[in-house]
Amino acid sequence: MMNVYAYYNYRKYLQDYYEYQKSVQRYFSYRSFAKKVGYSSSGFYLDLIKGRKSLTPTMVTKFIAALGLNEREGRYFQLMVDFTHAETPASKQQIFDQMSALLPRATKTLTRNQQEYYSKWYYVAVRESLAVLDINEKNIPELALFLNPRISVPQAKQAIRLLLDLGLIELVDGFYRSVNKTISSGREIAPLFVHQFQKQMIDLGKEAIDHYSVERRNVSCTTMSVSAKGLERIINKIDLFRKEILDIVRSDEGESMICELNVQFFPLSKEKEAK
Repeated sequence: MMNVYAYYNYRKYLQDYYEYQKSVQRYFSYRSFAKKVGYSSSGFYLDLIKGRKSLTPTMVTKFIAALGLNEREGRYFQLMVDFTHAETPASKQQIFDQMSALLPRATKTLTRNQQEYYSKWYYVAVRESLAVLDINEKNIPELALFLNPRISVPQAKQAIRLLLDLGLIELVDGFYRSVNKTISSGREIAPLFVHQFQKQMIDLGKEAIDHYSVERRNVSCTTMSVSAKGLERIINKIDLFRKEILDIVRSDEGESMICELNVQFFPLSKEKEAK
């Protein structure tokens, strides 16, 4: 049975639901599901998955019944549709909070911890610091003093507890070490958590202009006019650059500090319509 609570995007849920039903029911098809829901177009389901069409409120009720969801699952599916269609971070966050309230306890705890991980810039910095410092329960104040800007000892302890709960660090030979594991909360929900983290890091980048000499930082601004195709090429080049930086980090040895790389490239105008 498909677990609706494992999803945040109803299009992805419908895609996996179809593949699952096809694997257990030989005669299951887009057409058979269409008859069950009561619409005529067998291509409508595929249009939903591909994002070419969207579920209307009337269709949501019919889909809930056809998918065999109970009342609580149906409510979650309805919110999932609203979440997928929401256009602003504020509305997504509001709907996400309602979805979280319906999650099973274990899933709810993991989701809450994931959201907490991205809520403070220093949680990520603390995890990286454990590759540089030998930290255990006895010398956590050393960790708090190491970061710049400095954090408090309670904040450092809170970060260690959270990283342990998420399984992102562990004790190795008496010291906390990072586990080679990534936080995964789905392609749709991760940006909701990460955006606030990115804003904090951008603010730290602004402060770095005053706090560090040009030998210790690289901050530059370039304003340009580009085409839509040129914009796409630049974004792809930035992605390639970031991958090259990560290759350097992976092969680096003798780490002695924590650094942050913020790459900002965004429109400063509307796009002129082609004639």
